[in-house]
Amino acid sequence: MIRDEHIDLGVAQGIITAEQATRLRALAADAATPPADQSAAIDPDDERFRLIGGFNDIFVAIGILLLVSALFGLSSTLGSGVVFAALGMVAAWALSEVFARRLRLALPAITLSLMFASAGGIVAYGAAAVAMQATGVLAEPTTSMTWLLCGLGTALSAALHRWRFNVPIDTAIVAGGLACAVVGASGMIDAQWTSDHQPLLLAILGAIIFVAAACVDATDPRRVTRRSDVGFWLHLLAAPLLVQAMTSLVFGPAEELGVAKAIGVLALFAAFGLVALVLDRRALLVSGLTYAGIAIGYLLSESLAKDVSVSLTLLGLAALVLLLSAQWRRLRAAAVNTLPLGSFRQFVPPASV
Repeated sequence: MIRDEHIDLGVAQGIITAEQATRLRALAADAATPPADQSAAIDPDDERFRLIGGFNDIFVAIGILLLVSALFGLSSTLGSGVVFAALGMVAAWALSEVFARRLRLALPAITLSLMFASAGGIVAYGAAAVAMQATGVLAEPTTSMTWLLCGLGTALSAALHRWRFNVPIDTAIVAGGLACAVVGASGMIDAQWTSDHQPLLLAILGAIIFVAAACVDATDPRRVTRRSDVGFWLHLLAAPLLVQAMTSLVFGPAEELGVAKAIGVLALFAAFGLVALVLDRRALLVSGLTYAGIAIGYLLSESLAKDVSVSLTLLGLAALVLLLSAQWRRLRAAAVNTLPLGSFRQFVPPASV
């Protein structure tokens, strides 16, 4: 079975042209249903994504991390952090040509994507700071301006990296960079409003990214293409933003937790769990575990000693995660078959027991 990486390798070796590769991908994307043997081999409930193809991925990733550490150490010792960040961008791009484009190694490609985008954010901030100092506009960018500059630099760098290497995590990095830029721009416009309404702003941004992730998933409900990986990383970014912001927005800070609010947090966690079951994405549940643990711990501490309540909370969370892992297919089948999803059902991964 010819996979997406085979097409990219064929282009790199000159077997087919880039135009032919694009036409082949369009033909595959237009197919109404995936081949029967491929559908049987990949179960959407497993929520697979490409991370490690072998130990060589880990070996290469270690080398990349050592390179990042070396550049960071040199910049700290010699100064000129922008220069070393620019060198990091050049190195990440060159290494991506080998490990992401030619060899198609998943973990090194992810590491290089993060390296290139992070360095791009530093370069954007540094270049803007130098320009402002040279023109006398500002001696140093404000905190909000730093968020804006770093966010835009990171987003643009990730977009460029995705255009060339098509690494799934790049889309999530673009979304994260734009979210940081929005927060920075809001702070520059009205710093007091941004500080007072930070949970609301984060909830809106998290909801937008979550909807984008759901739309990407809807184009590949059987999770057989690289779009599934794109959706995974977007959900991984959206979930903590959405869960943290919604919890703070509805129930306030954890320091003000009471019995009623603790029960409300658990109800919100259950609602997130139901959404996670329907969409077959566990990121919402993972992000909500911390707040569920805080709520359970508070309720237990009302009637038990603190040391015992902490242990029982961890035990309860462990039991919950293991139970969900073991019964995920059954619970998901029950949720999908019971809820009135209507026309939305065709965009949801099929439920299997």
